[in-house]
Amino acid sequence: MLMTIDHINIHGPIDSFVDSLTDSNLTCYASDLLEQQGCQSLKELSEAVKRATEVCNCMHVPLQENFKVVFRSVNGEVVQDWRLSRMAYLLTALNADSRNAFVAQLQLEMVSHMLRSA
Repeated sequence: MLMTIDHINIHGPIDSFVDSLTDSNLTCYASDLLEQQGCQSLKELSEAVKRATEVCNCMHVPLQENFKVVFRSVNGEVVQDWRLSRMAYLLTALNADSRNAFVAQLQLEMVSHMLRSA
Protein backbone atom coordinates (compact mmCIF):
# COMPACT_ATOMS: atom_id res chain seq x y z
CA MET A 1 0.00 0.00 0.00
CA LEU A 2 1.39 3.41 -1.02
CA MET A 3 0.59 6.35 1.20
CA THR A 4 1.56 9.95 0.65
CA ILE A 5 1.58 12.74 3.11
CA ASP A 6 1.13 16.09 1.47
CA HIS A 7 2.43 18.25 4.26
CA ILE A 8 3.92 17.52 7.62
CA ASN A 9 4.45 20.53 9.81
CA ILE A 10 7.04 19.70 12.43
CA HIS A 11 7.80 22.72 14.53
CA GLY A 12 10.82 21.94 16.64
CA PRO A 13 12.56 23.92 19.36
CA ILE A 14 14.93 25.62 16.91
CA ASP A 15 12.03 26.75 14.73
CA SER A 16 10.26 28.08 17.82
CA PHE A 17 13.40 29.95 18.87
CA VAL A 18 13.81 31.53 15.41
CA ASP A 19 10.12 32.52 15.36
CA SER A 20 10.51 34.05 18.80
CA LEU A 21 13.53 36.09 17.69
CA THR A 22 11.67 37.28 14.62
CA ASP A 23 8.60 38.20 16.65
CA SER A 24 10.72 40.21 19.10
CA ASN A 25 11.53 42.64 16.26
CA LEU A 26 7.86 43.15 15.42
CA THR A 27 7.30 45.95 17.92
CA CYS A 28 4.69 48.08 16.14
CA TYR A 29 1.12 47.60 15.05
CA ALA A 30 -0.01 48.93 11.68
CA SER A 31 -3.22 50.10 13.35
CA ASP A 32 -1.13 52.62 15.30
CA LEU A 33 -1.20 54.66 12.07
CA LEU A 34 -4.98 54.88 12.44
CA GLU A 35 -4.56 56.25 15.95
CA GLN A 36 -1.95 58.78 14.75
CA GLN A 37 -4.29 59.65 11.88
CA GLY A 38 -1.73 58.57 9.29
CA CYS A 39 -4.49 56.49 7.69
CA GLN A 40 -8.18 57.21 7.72
CA SER A 41 -9.56 53.67 7.35
CA LEU A 42 -8.59 50.00 7.55
CA LYS A 43 -8.83 49.84 3.75
CA GLU A 44 -6.33 52.69 3.35
CA LEU A 45 -4.09 51.06 5.95
CA SER A 46 -4.25 47.75 4.13
CA GLU A 47 -3.19 49.43 0.88
CA ALA A 48 -0.25 51.13 2.62
CA VAL A 49 0.87 47.78 4.08
CA LYS A 50 0.55 46.19 0.64
CA ARG A 51 2.75 48.87 -0.92
CA ALA A 52 5.29 48.50 1.90
CA THR A 53 5.47 44.73 1.31
CA GLU A 54 5.98 45.41 -2.40
CA VAL A 55 8.98 47.60 -1.54
CA CYS A 56 10.41 44.79 0.57
CA ASN A 57 9.80 42.22 -2.16
CA CYS A 58 11.49 44.44 -4.73
CA MET A 59 14.55 44.84 -2.51
CA HIS A 60 14.56 41.16 -1.38
CA VAL A 61 13.89 42.04 2.25
CA PRO A 62 12.33 39.03 4.04
CA LEU A 63 8.66 39.73 4.73
CA GLN A 64 8.44 37.27 7.63
CA GLU A 65 11.04 39.33 9.52
CA ASN A 66 9.08 42.55 9.11
CA PHE A 67 5.34 41.81 8.71
CA LYS A 68 3.01 39.44 10.52
CA VAL A 69 -0.75 39.31 10.14
CA VAL A 70 -2.53 39.24 13.48
CA PHE A 71 -6.13 39.56 14.60
CA ARG A 72 -7.08 41.89 17.41
CA SER A 73 -10.24 42.78 19.25
CA VAL A 74 -11.28 46.40 18.76
CA ASN A 75 -14.48 47.54 20.46
CA GLY A 76 -15.65 43.93 20.72
CA GLU A 77 -15.01 43.23 17.03
CA VAL A 78 -12.18 41.07 15.65
CA VAL A 79 -10.18 42.97 13.04
CA GLN A 80 -7.09 42.18 11.01
CA ASP A 81 -3.94 44.04 11.93
CA TRP A 82 -0.24 43.61 11.29
CA ARG A 83 2.70 43.45 13.67
CA LEU A 84 5.55 45.31 12.05
CA SER A 85 9.23 45.92 12.52
CA ARG A 86 10.19 49.58 12.90
CA MET A 87 11.36 49.59 9.29
CA ALA A 88 8.08 48.09 8.07
CA TYR A 89 6.12 50.61 10.14
CA LEU A 90 7.98 53.53 8.55
CA LEU A 91 7.60 52.03 5.07
CA THR A 92 3.87 51.64 5.70
CA ALA A 93 3.58 55.23 6.90
CA LEU A 94 5.58 56.50 3.93
CA ASN A 95 3.30 54.57 1.57
CA ALA A 96 0.07 55.94 3.00
CA ASP A 97 -1.86 58.81 1.39
CA SER A 98 0.57 61.72 0.94
CA ARG A 99 -2.34 64.18 1.11
CA ASN A 100 -2.53 63.31 4.80
CA ALA A 101 -0.64 65.89 6.92
CA PHE A 102 0.99 63.22 9.15
CA VAL A 103 2.25 61.27 6.13
CA ALA A 104 3.39 64.38 4.25
CA GLN A 105 5.32 65.61 7.29
CA LEU A 106 6.99 62.21 7.72
CA GLN A 107 7.97 62.14 4.04
CA LEU A 108 9.40 65.66 4.25
CA GLU A 109 11.34 64.83 7.44
CA MET A 110 12.80 61.69 5.83
CA VAL A 111 13.95 63.60 2.74
CA SER A 112 15.39 66.42 4.86
CA HIS A 113 17.25 63.88 7.00
CA MET A 114 18.66 62.16 3.91
CA LEU A 115 19.82 65.47 2.43
CA ARG A 116 21.54 66.51 5.68
CA SER A 117 23.39 63.20 5.95
CA ALA A 118 24.48 63.19 2.28
